[in-house]
Amino acid sequence: CKAYFVVKKNRFAVWPMKPFYQGKIDTFCALYAVLNALRITHGIRSLKARCLFNDMLMELAKNPQEFQAVLEQETDYVDLVDKTLAHCGSIFPLRVLRPFDGERNVSVDAFWQMCRRWMEGDTNRTAVFRFLRFMTPDAKPSVRHWTTIEWIKEDGLRLYDSSHEADSIQNLQKSGIVTRQEEVTKDILLYVQPQTVRLVGIPL
Repeated sequence: CKAYFVVKKNRFAVWPMKPFYQGKIDTFCALYAVLNALRITHGIRSLKARCLFNDMLMELAKNPQEFQAVLEQETDYVDLVDKTLAHCGSIFPLRVLRPFDGERNVSVDAFWQMCRRWMEGDTNRTAVFRFLRFMTPDAKPSVRHWTTIEWIKEDGLRLYDSSHEADSIQNLQKSGIVTRQEEVTKDILLYVQPQTVRLVGIPL
């Protein structure tokens, strides 16, 4: 189906449709992040989201090694996100930017300002990115998760997130994240990976 529609919204209003939620035991948060981005930009509903989800599972199934890596979380899912966005772009008018592609030394200010400028530049825009959550600075991350931005202000960010877990992160404070893993401390245990940011919107 080639049809789509756009829902204009107040940037800081509650998004009228609930995000698509991830199952408790699956490992497809990257797909959900992209589908939730399309829910914001194009207002897609469950039937279309399921169709897109199945398209990507069928694509993954063509490469058993790649599929296994996705199922066992042996990948950062960047390639899957980019392939899903490309597939969606073949169906909907879609603009995708990679502001920090390949960069490893991005400050929190640069990440925040980039996302804020993009989100405030027009309606029906969002961004997806990956974060790592640690229990202690010297431990391996306890959570590796892809998510979607609903809105962003000067110091706060609301996520349009697929997780239904009781301890899921739905809001981020600028002062509560780092954008370099070596800056994780006992006081700030959430590392946003700027190189994973994909700005998503409708072509100008």
